[in-house]
Amino acid sequence: MKIAVLIAVGLTCVYSTNALASQYKFVAMDSSHETKLCIHAGANQAKKMKVTLRRMGIHERKANINSIRCNDVSPAKFAHEFGANETFNYLNKLSFGKNKVKSSVTIKDVAQNQPKPAKVVYVSAGR
Repeated sequence: MKIAVLIAVGLTCVYSTNALASQYKFVAMDSSHETKLCIHAGANQAKKMKVTLRRMGIHERKANINSIRCNDVSPAKFAHEFGANETFNYLNKLSFGKNKVKSSVTIKDVAQNQPKPAKVVYVSAGR
């Protein structure tokens, strides 16, 4: 019984963190690798984001993460802005200086939030 409760709580936590990122629909303004990276970062698609980083050059991973701008902010800040926790944690570890997000703890009542239609976010990237 205790195991079933723990599994239910764990699944609730996973789905509630992904719910915020899924409230947005990201639309690419071009087909560049940089824009794809930004879209995956904002949509909390860590595996796709890492594949895109590999295509851009695995040895330049930190340089890419710190030089790319997603709608005029760093990829880590972009992921943080849209509540994409999984991609944010990965990107923030590799970010430095002004590109890094100084996290703080906030408590949100997710039970009170009603499902809202997805907001469209147009994404462009540059260096």
